[in-house]
Amino acid sequence: MIDLKGKLANPGVAQKFAAAFAGAYLAPAFGARSKSEIDLLVFTSLVDAGALGATAPTYDIARAFNISPARVRTLVFNWQLRATGQGFDLKAALMEALAKTRFAKDGEYLTFGIESPLLREEIIARLKAKGVFADATFARDIVRLRVDAFVEFIDDLVDPATKKALKQKLVKDKQLADKSFTAVAKGVLGKLAEKIAGEAGKAIGENVVDGAKDILGPAAERTTDFLISLLKGDGGTAARIAVSKTIV
Repeated sequence: MIDLKGKLANPGVAQKFAAAFAGAYLAPAFGARSKSEIDLLVFTSLVDAGALGATAPTYDIARAFNISPARVRTLVFNWQLRATGQGFDLKAALMEALAKTRFAKDGEYLTFGIESPLLREEIIARLKAKGVFADATFARDIVRLRVDAFVEFIDDLVDPATKKALKQKLVKDKQLADKSFTAVAKGVLGKLAEKIAGEAGKAIGENVVDGAKDILGPAAERTTDFLISLLKGDGGTAARIAVSKTIV
């Protein structure tokens, strides 16, 4: 829970907030800002003073301000747009956010959560540039798209050294043919789905329901571990996950 009153009770924090707010509010002309601009200024001043973390969960900020999560997303989005500025490269922030999420695989689709409004819009914009329209209608923080589209998307994010490490290991072990990074990554995810579906089906057919759960749970974790290893630039670990006997 965010305690804004408690934070502002600190004289140093309160002084920083007052200086940031007054300096910006008086800059154009007193009373010239609209209510939405004043709201954004208060939010920005709280962040600058250290009383509020802009990356805090949406719900926590909503509770602290007593406003809806939708209004919080708008505030955070507008703050992020101005804080990043023109020409700011979001690639590093995007990779960091993706490397902290969990991925759920449903057949040919991957689902993952991104709470940051700016990064979510960045993902959707990058996908649209490739002619891919993700399903983002289920929830504001959830993005769902086909596996092949996601792999092509991260192809632009993952550095060449990581791709090389992944491909070299898989080709050496003769797990996959020497193909492009996207083909290799799609192949790994495809083999994971094929292996897990077969084992889960067998367990269910034998009425071993708990066994099926034991298979599906780790499968989701390995999918996440494989993708996060790539996003963190650890091609070797991603390759070891790919050639694990539990997958292929």
